[in-house]
Amino acid sequence: MRVQEATRRETGHIALGVLAFSAVMHLVYLAIGRWEPGVLWGNLLGGGFAVANFFLLGLTVQKIAAEGDEKRAKLKLRGSYTLRMLLMLLVVVLAVKLPVFVWPAAVIPLLFPRLTILAMQLMGVYRPDKGRAETTKGDDEPV
Repeated sequence: MRVQEATRRETGHIALGVLAFSAVMHLVYLAIGRWEPGVLWGNLLGGGFAVANFFLLGLTVQKIAAEGDEKRAKLKLRGSYTLRMLLMLLVVVLAVKLPVFVWPAAVIPLLFPRLTILAMQLMGVYRPDKGRAETTKGDDEPV
């Protein structure tokens, strides 16, 4: 299966966002005097999984977009979601149980893709497609 350009581009955006938020998190740990190598290891675990999770979501959506059967596509999407959430649970359990990780530094980065998307929306990187906007009573003004 070939990775589409949109999947690559959006995963790149997420990776940059995770990297930026990770840097801020490290600065906070430094500022409060709690930085230690476990923060770095936790961040690599959580941030790495967050980017991988987004990439796997993109691949799944790319796959089901080519699918003709809507029921089968929904099943694949649901299965992918379940598997990715189980893997996320495994990441959290590893972060909590293994002493090499500072567990908050591994769990917090799991939120960074969502924060990155929010930041991109606020900065105007993502804009609604005007061609998809609904109109009222035949007017050309979007609702």
